Amino acid sequence: MLRQIIGLASILWLLVRCSAPAVAPTPVPATATLTPPPASILTTAPTTEKNRADGLSDEEAATLSSLEQVDDYPLYTMHYYGAYHQRTSSAEGVKGLVSANRPNSNRVAVPPPWACSLFAALGDADNMLYGRNFDWEYSPAVLLFTDPPDGYASVSMVDITYLGFGGTKAGTLTDLPLVERRALLDTPSMPFDGMNEHGLVVGMAAVPGSKMPYDRHKETIDSLMVIRKMLDQARDVDQALAILQSYNIRWGGGPPLHYLIADSSGHSALAEFYEGEMAVIPNETPWHLATNHLRVIADETGHSGCQRYDRIYRRLTGTEGQLTTQEAIDLLAKVSQHGGTQWSIVYGMSSDDVNVTMGRQYDNLHAFQLSLAGE
Repeated sequence: MLRQIIGLASILWLLVRCSAPAVAPTPVPATATLTPPPASILTTAPTTEKNRADGLSDEEAATLSSLEQVDDYPLYTMHYYGAYHQRTSSAEGVKGLVSANRPNSNRVAVPPPWACSLFAALGDADNMLYGRNFDWEYSPAVLLFTDPPDGYASVSMVDITYLGFGGTKAGTLTDLPLVERRALLDTPSMPFDGMNEHGLVVGMAAVPGSKMPYDRHKETIDSLMVIRKMLDQARDVDQALAILQSYNIRWGGGPPLHYLIADSSGHSALAEFYEGEMAVIPNETPWHLATNHLRVIADETGHSGCQRYDRIYRRLTGTEGQLTTQEAIDLLAKVSQHGGTQWSIVYGMSSDDVNVTMGRQYDNLHAFQLSLAGE
């Protein structure tokens, strides 16, 4: 979604081509495998001094040593030890990572399916859920657990292709010496979606280009880094929106985005940027959703022109925003894209549960719990 591998013409073509999945899988009732989160936090914090022969600090070594492979796609888990603010403060950070790992990013002749789907099901106060499909080309991932000393604990999905671990390298990370995993120390700066300890969830989807607001008095940060800021610093939707409004957002060469934000109190909002302004669309029902069109200029009849959007809309309307985790997974399966959906994830805002499957393998569901990361 964020990769610089298509030109503006291709982006606009894909947005117009918001269609139903080429092949919709038949939802399979999945028995989730409860996978332990990364190694628990040490009782004595690792040091930040770099006295090791490989030049890593004890915190960095502990972070990289916590890497575990839980799915052959692959999907990894990792716990980040210590602070990472210096790695997430540069406006050039993600742009540099993308440029380094996608040098021929504008030369792809035939773009892959590109159509993310996000929804918040908020009708059951005891089981509020946030579902998200990330649709793009092959995207191995890390489910990253962070607990910074100056922020909230969170869990987030990171596409590690940006970090130089694509192709055949993706499945061999645990075989590498720690120093050759060093690029994974940049994972906090690149959350594609995530949930923090207060049940705040943030996800994004690409939309057509529009003029971004700019204020020379505000700091400029990358479109993924601002998700990190929200996860680390916001307890609810209002605080997340305040953070989003406090920065100039730089797309880093990728497509423009909008952000669907939801919290465990049942509030949600879709933040979009249009004609130099940030528009906020709060939920007026016990659910909210987004695909790849700007809602701020959507057809007032409620018809989006996107079959994925309309299918989610009908389902959430029919259930008044109430879904079980399995029903949320089934809904993501129905709007998934053959050859395009890289991961489907459901965040339990009321429970701290995380259920994720890779590559449309809906009978192979991995279950985690955010609260366990801090025990």
